[in-house]
Amino acid sequence: MKFLGNISHLSNSGRLVARSSQSPPSGASVFNKDKKKIGKIITIFGPTKDPYISIGIFKSMSIDDFKDSIGEDLYVSENPKNRKFNKSRNKNKSVKNKTRNNYRKNKNNKNNTSKKLNKNKNTRKNN
Repeated sequence: MKFLGNISHLSNSGRLVARSSQSPPSGASVFNKDKKKIGKIITIFGPTKDPYISIGIFKSMSIDDFKDSIGEDLYVSENPKNRKFNKSRNKNKSVKNKTRNNYRKNKNNKNNTSKKLNKNKNTRKNN
């Protein structure tokens, strides 16, 4: 785990706001000093040298638990695994492939239909 920063204050929206000396990756898991997972990084804002970090607290925890912990050290996982993001990307790819395949099938069907129509016209002319 890597040092993230200190808890600065609690926001009105129910998030923790921390001050850091670096910009961590969005969506990374955040831990307290006891190595207990407390939430995920939602947004990073403010100056680039010392940014503020908005941390969404897990539903299992209460914002009241953090009222006494202002100034406490927070840590972030070094290799964040944002699985939701990866899954959604894979889903989008499969949807794109399905649409491409449907387009190709429809295109082939149209070509086959037009060939059949042309054959019918030619057979009528010959008769």
